[in-house]
Amino acid sequence: MVKERKLAVPDSTIFIAQLPAGTRHIIREDLEQHARENGYRLEWDWEAKDYVGMTRRFCDVDEIYKDTKLIFCERGEDIEAFELSKRRNMTLVLPDDDIDALCKKAGKYQLTVSQLIENFISDLIEGSKTNGSDERMYAQQWFERCWFSTLSEKTFLSYLIDFDQIDSVIEMWEELQYYKRQDELDEYAKEEKEVLQEELEEMFKDYREWYSEPEDATLEDGMEKVAAWSKEREGLINGSKNIEQKKAR
Repeated sequence: MVKERKLAVPDSTIFIAQLPAGTRHIIREDLEQHARENGYRLEWDWEAKDYVGMTRRFCDVDEIYKDTKLIFCERGEDIEAFELSKRRNMTLVLPDDDIDALCKKAGKYQLTVSQLIENFISDLIEGSKTNGSDERMYAQQWFERCWFSTLSEKTFLSYLIDFDQIDSVIEMWEELQYYKRQDELDEYAKEEKEVLQEELEEMFKDYREWYSEPEDATLEDGMEKVAAWSKEREGLINGSKNIEQKKAR
């Protein structure tokens, strides 16, 4: 879930159905994201033609925002903030004629280039805006046939992503680096530093044993790639904040 969310909710006991359409849309998308992130299915109300949670009071579903800073605002103020929170800054390295062709391809079907790319990405990763199972299948087939898919890099990064350990390892590594930067450590910190080092080295050992020809020779080599990947992800996730800061100036 997002770290911060603006919502035009005048009272937590209000029924969500009584909120403005734009605010309901935000809450609905947040419900869907929370369900995806936590691996459960949202119950559907066939009579209301919406999720059961959307038929209840806001206070009945605000548990999904337990790790989110909620800012209650006036009607309409949450819409711009919501749209801004979904914007990402990406750099495309393409020649002018490719860009021209891309614009024409999108324009022919009344799409912006961003909308075209958003649709393809969603099909490729089975995202929230996927166009259907066939589209997902063909997008995956395209990916698997491209040159970068045949390389099959056996890096520590790919290992951590496959086993869903990437975030925990990044957190452990950052904590370890913090301890290493300190001039002096108390006994607890020294012990914590040793534990972190041992756990990371054990994970790296597991990685080396998993692949017959692992690419990364040392933990430091592997974490260098992980750090670069994490920096790019963080930049994309925080892209909307950078846009907002520039607008404020």
